[in-house]
Amino acid sequence: MTDHFNGIKDIKGNRMEQQHLSWFRALCDRLEGNLVQFTRLQSASQFHYKAAASVLIAVFVYFAFAVLHVQAETLVFIVLVFSRLWPKFSALQSNLEQIGQTVPAFRHLRELQQASEAAREPEPLRLAEGGAVQVAQGFELRDVYYRYDREQETYALQAVNLRIPAHRMTAVVGRSGAGKSTLIDLLIGLVQPERGQVLVDGKPLGAGEAYELRRSVSYVSQDPFLFHESVRDNLAIAAPDASEERMWEALRFAAADAFVKRLPEGLDTILGDRGVRLSGGERQRIVLARAILRNPSVLVLDEATSALDSEREAGIQEALERLRGRMTLIVIAHRLSTIRGADQIIVLDNGTIVQNGGYTQLSEEQDGLFGKLLSYQAKASG
Repeated sequence: MTDHFNGIKDIKGNRMEQQHLSWFRALCDRLEGNLVQFTRLQSASQFHYKAAASVLIAVFVYFAFAVLHVQAETLVFIVLVFSRLWPKFSALQSNLEQIGQTVPAFRHLRELQQASEAAREPEPLRLAEGGAVQVAQGFELRDVYYRYDREQETYALQAVNLRIPAHRMTAVVGRSGAGKSTLIDLLIGLVQPERGQVLVDGKPLGAGEAYELRRSVSYVSQDPFLFHESVRDNLAIAAPDASEERMWEALRFAAADAFVKRLPEGLDTILGDRGVRLSGGERQRIVLARAILRNPSVLVLDEATSALDSEREAGIQEALERLRGRMTLIVIAHRLSTIRGADQIIVLDNGTIVQNGGYTQLSEEQDGLFGKLLSYQAKASG
């Protein structure tokens, strides 16, 4: 039902109501079948338990009279004792059934807990108060290899050697699935390389150091995530001590102040689940404002302006230009026209770096991947 409501625009726009209703009915049928099967199993176990109990009582009475020659008054006393104990045995049997029902769920929960503990980051290094890592020289990757499943032969990134200077703008481009987002995950320590090293200011980036590094990093993904809270709360979660003036400043930077002022309650407007009350472009701008509010040392934009129109995207590009020299900018972009001013462009293909240079240099290499991507976009826009 949640999927239905979240995707109602696509469902109605593409006349998929009947197909989605069929999926829902099939799911209900499976749930009904599971419930019927469970009820039958439970009833059968109770029937067998009670039948076995009745047989045992009959055998006991026969054995008491025929073999042991127990007196009637003694047998009545024994039956009375059993009648008092019987509810306890029934309760014990019910408890065992409930335990049997919960064992599979407990087993899956325990497996999830063990997987989470195995992937848990080590305790972060304790720096001085406010001592988040400030990137002064830049990032460096030395012969880095990474794959998501080590049982597979295919690497998401392989033989990557790269330097990203601090306080400059570096763009990462390439086809879908080339490894762009994986590269970002390695740079900010969300994953660790299988081989090779990631260095920050010449020092290896371990899991403990990565935790502290991310205190100085703001990351804006291509799928912006907003909480079911107000605009103010969604901004304050990144900088709890930020004043309202700073919030409006961040919103102006992200070209979001105008539409926020038009919201029914301004900063206190509830945005709905994942920001459903806003358009895709508006969500991106709120998330970008949240990232800027942290005043990071490193700003990572993963297709962060893909849902914006050309006018607003140009405004944000101008704002980013003003940040150059103040922070390290790393931008993943599919629209290559948005990275003309980048100091360095890294071109990825199948997990390897195939080109590295400036915009003018790479665009003149007609046989290179960047030149081909540029020509494809020029034809599409023409």
